[in-house]
Amino acid sequence: MIDAGDVLIVGAGPVGLFTALALAQEGVRVTVIEGEPSISDAPRAIAYFPVVMAALKKLGVLEDLDREGYHFQTVFQKAPALDFSATLSFKVLEGITYDYQIQAGQDVAARIACEHAVRHGVQVLFGHRVVSMEQHSDNVITIVDTPEGPRTLQSKWLIGCDGARSTVRKSLDIPYEGFTWPNRFVATNVYCDFTSLGFADGGFVCDPVYMAVISIINPQGLYRLTYQEDSALPAETFMERLPERYAFHIPEGVKHEIVAARPYTIHQRCASRLRDGRILLAGDAAHCTNPMGGLGLTTGFWDGMVLADVLAAVVRGEEDDSILDRYSDERRRVYLEISSPAASENKRMMEEADPVRRRQDCDNYQRMADSPELTRLAMCFPFKIVGDLLRPDSRWKDVADPLKLAGIEISERKSQFS
Repeated sequence: MIDAGDVLIVGAGPVGLFTALALAQEGVRVTVIEGEPSISDAPRAIAYFPVVMAALKKLGVLEDLDREGYHFQTVFQKAPALDFSATLSFKVLEGITYDYQIQAGQDVAARIACEHAVRHGVQVLFGHRVVSMEQHSDNVITIVDTPEGPRTLQSKWLIGCDGARSTVRKSLDIPYEGFTWPNRFVATNVYCDFTSLGFADGGFVCDPVYMAVISIINPQGLYRLTYQEDSALPAETFMERLPERYAFHIPEGVKHEIVAARPYTIHQRCASRLRDGRILLAGDAAHCTNPMGGLGLTTGFWDGMVLADVLAAVVRGEEDDSILDRYSDERRRVYLEISSPAASENKRMMEEADPVRRRQDCDNYQRMADSPELTRLAMCFPFKIVGDLLRPDSRWKDVADPLKLAGIEISERKSQFS
């Protein structure tokens, strides 16, 4: 039997590792296990909004991510069929909060989080895949497969941060409620000079067939181009169809190099509960959304920060464990009432086929671009994802203070960019 400390976290993605770091900084003994042999470099989330950056600063990792990431300052919307293009700028937040967001690969953020977590005493074990879990009155026993054979880990608590296909959630028979979209997304990483093609740092190409997100990832000029296709098409042959999709966005003869490409199914789903005794869920294990607008990782990150704060208080004996039920209820509310509806509206806007609504969407975006006040509301929307922090003396209680001081009111805003 191996002592895994106070908390065993399953999953070494950004959510799991930042949660581990936050817990360790509160004096909690943490072990992180990951089934893969190393941090994943799959083309996934890339956006770290000011509301995440504020927490990263408190965690002491912002400087490192800031150094390796790209300072993203402009968000475009294009509707080529309507000859429409407009851009919003983070500069309207200057003097209020960060006037940019950081773009960085998920693998970069996870590596930085891992390095800091290890420095704070977190044990991170790769090649450790969960086989089973058993709860007792005062601990959780977890059986894992490793290259050296089976191992048994004991912890007081366990957090599943192991993604949408979560072994932890499935082992608990917790329903993952919601639906799967009929189209598939293909995420690609590509070197291409999109600036010369008239693109801002990143944004949305709105078209019922050729919709795409195009966004810079890092200072070296790597971009993310994510497009959609019918999920009825065979996923294994997506590369055969890729050139036709790319041709809509990159004119013939423009040099580009694709370095990663991956198709994936998209969902709007949420676990029916995020707590089962001594086991909790966070991130995509708890809920998943389409990636339009960058709200998935933001929501998962704040799951982790809120959970780390309340669970550390439980471990220290400062809070009754009933606060973990409130965590479950509140983070489900944030997803169901804020993140999922906003991401779904972003997706609707990008794929809209009705000509009247398409024109309305363009007009709305232009109004935002013409109004610093409306642009501020759009850029500050992700602050809503913090939700109720559950404790009056939460470590994160001052995160939204800059908005309050500036008189920016986002409580009634329902959508991010429309």
